Amino acid sequence: MPGIKSRMLLVTKSLVLSLQARVHSRSLRQYPCQCLSGRQETSPGQVYTLGVRKTESRFPGTLQASDLGQAIAATDGRCALVSFVTSPIVVGRENVYVLFVTDSALATAAQSFEWTFTENGETASVQTTPLGEVSYQPQSIGSLDLQVRVLDSGSSEQASLSLRQSITSLNLILEGMISSAGDQPGPGVGNPEVVRELVNQYSVYYQGVQLKTPETGDSFLNFLFSMVFDGAHQRTPDQRKQHTDNLAQVLNDQNGDFASLIAESAGVCGIRLPLLAMTDGVAGTGSTAPLAWTELPDVPAQHDSAQQRLCQAVAGLGENARIDLFNLARFPKSNIAACVRILETLRDRYFSGTNFSDVLAGMSGTRAQWIVRHYREGPLSRS
Repeated sequence: MPGIKSRMLLVTKSLVLSLQARVHSRSLRQYPCQCLSGRQETSPGQVYTLGVRKTESRFPGTLQASDLGQAIAATDGRCALVSFVTSPIVVGRENVYVLFVTDSALATAAQSFEWTFTENGETASVQTTPLGEVSYQPQSIGSLDLQVRVLDSGSSEQASLSLRQSITSLNLILEGMISSAGDQPGPGVGNPEVVRELVNQYSVYYQGVQLKTPETGDSFLNFLFSMVFDGAHQRTPDQRKQHTDNLAQVLNDQNGDFASLIAESAGVCGIRLPLLAMTDGVAGTGSTAPLAWTELPDVPAQHDSAQQRLCQAVAGLGENARIDLFNLARFPKSNIAACVRILETLRDRYFSGTNFSDVLAGMSGTRAQWIVRHYREGPLSRS
């Protein structure tokens, strides 16, 4: 598969397997501190209610907050805070924090959320948001202390959680590779901004994955990195977030075309929710797929109408199932984990008995090409 193979040669071996170290000794230029609600600036026609939304009221299947990202849960179990990126976070790169409130009484009382970000013990940045999500871009290397308070209509505290994270520089090995690639002949480092995102923010997630049937060697890690790279390359982080916001609004307000929205892939790996709904095990041990395995015709005119019907079937699932699919795709950690499960499911279903080394190297990469097509367009009927 030319695209995947070339990208692995340029990026994977050097980055996935070698770029482990975080360098704390050098400072980057100062970035302006930004603390954004991520929900207050709405698109035309969008109206949000205050408090805890349905999408922040439950965790998918048997999963816990820590399966979605770096997390801290209240000792009484009423709420949990999830960070998209696991510490260390990176100076100048935006991170998203989501507060889940699973206790019905606390959810009823909650009317706003106060977020206090303190870097290196200096002056705090405080933001109050109407919903339990915030974006923050750290300014300097060191440490970040985050406190989120759940406030009622009178601004009295109902619950509070705190999270400490380290702040580090951009990966200096990668920056050196990017810089030198522009001065040397031959292939470079793919799309530098995409690679920066994956290496600096999500490497711990795709390097820490495990297959249900373990394999030796690096073949699956190479394949996975290519899929994550392609997914992240399809849309910028802002575009992915806007799509997530649109899905959340439809799920919470029940006013919009969910089926049309899920025709577009979601999250960092570009996961298609209908395929995710057909894959068992993505929501935890023993979880079952909410949608029967359904193959689509590999004929353009028939494929489009069949895909529309499949999206309608997902839209017709129960509310909890749709919310769970959304949250699996929403968070980078669970999105990458779901991608792993989907790829393994596709391999087992269509090329049973092979490992990912066979998939990539055997038959001139034909099996890898088919798995990618199933992932992006299918599953496809090959009859």
